Amino acid sequence: MTGSRPQGLFRLFRFELPFAAGVCVVLGQFLALDATPQVPHMVLGFPSFFFISAAALILNDYFDLTIDRVNASHRPLPAGIVTQRACGSRGVYRPPAGSLTGCMPEQRGEATYPRLSDRGRNAACA
Repeated sequence: MTGSRPQGLFRLFRFELPFAAGVCVVLGQFLALDATPQVPHMVLGFPSFFFISAAALILNDYFDLTIDRVNASHRPLPAGIVTQRACGSRGVYRPPAGSLTGCMPEQRGEATYPRLSDRGRNAACA
């Protein structure tokens, strides 16, 4: 299988899965708060889980290389489109990027969301 290195790096983390993880975080904020979350929390919540999920997929490909050579030889790493070194480096720096984006809103001040206990009982829980 042929392909360019940038295209291989993009295919390495299977974009649709981290994207879905980021969307789930934002939707979870809406559901948990029962209100619209603050914009910084939505904007930074998405990349937080996007990066962490992408890292999990990249590191999985890195550590399962011998198995993927047999079972999934079309993937970028076993196909030789991406080197092990490039794969490992991307898998290492994405979790800290996800953690940093997840911590950023709290550094600007305290969150102004009401606590669940302050809202009273939910009618569905009664």
